[in-house]
Amino acid sequence: MSSHKSSILVSNRFRAARKHGWRAVLGVVFLAAVLTAHTEPVRAASHHRMVIEGQGEPTVVFEAGLGDTLDTWRPIQMEIAGQCTRTVTYTRAGYPGSAAASGTRDAATVVNELRWELARRNVRPPYVLVGHSLGGLYMQYFARQYPEEVAGLVLVDSTHREQQLPNESSARRAGRAVVLYMPLIVRREFNDSILAGEQVSASPPPPAVPTIVLSSTRALRGETPASRALAARFQDELAKEFPGARHVRVFESGHYIHVDRPEIVTEAVREVVGCTS
Repeated sequence: MSSHKSSILVSNRFRAARKHGWRAVLGVVFLAAVLTAHTEPVRAASHHRMVIEGQGEPTVVFEAGLGDTLDTWRPIQMEIAGQCTRTVTYTRAGYPGSAAASGTRDAATVVNELRWELARRNVRPPYVLVGHSLGGLYMQYFARQYPEEVAGLVLVDSTHREQQLPNESSARRAGRAVVLYMPLIVRREFNDSILAGEQVSASPPPPAVPTIVLSSTRALRGETPASRALAARFQDELAKEFPGARHVRVFESGHYIHVDRPEIVTEAVREVVGCTS
């Protein structure tokens, strides 16, 4: 969207909002900030599948990992929405239920589309960001780029910014034919994950907000002792990057901690939000 069109849209909505009081005006100001923050197209963001449940602030925003949709968070969202605060789950562009994905599928694009969708639905900050795997990398970018909007962070076996997934060509050379059978959107995110990591590395330092890093302890199928040790080191480094972060190694849990041990993730979110038991 051009800056000229953005200005017209904001101006029109500001005039309309004045009729409904300052709460509406503040919503328009937030929308204006999102519209002017980036110049790249965000049209695909207007058709995300999204579920908003619960009441209160801050709003918990869940980001799924590679290949997953909002359904991966359903049990935890119900717990948080029912007993804690407002929650948002959504499905990224290109996945079932959401619009087609345009442009690169890097951290900047994904976060820009998410912020646009939140603004369009009048879900304003502050946010507690919860991200799993590659989704955790996107949420790191969100927190570093927009610290004024972020009240806390829960990283669920998150990808580290230097823990680069191999792109499609390198995976082929290594004989990983499974890449060829991935859905197109998964392949696109997979290929652009290196760029996403570079964008996080080039971002400002992490904000000093309540942060919990949850790490798996059960090895993936085919994972060697050396690769497992490297993954553990990345998790240690991730926790050290965020000021005052608490690092929890979740026993009896694989990569999908929110599936293997949902109560641990739920409690971590409640702690960061500040919900009383």
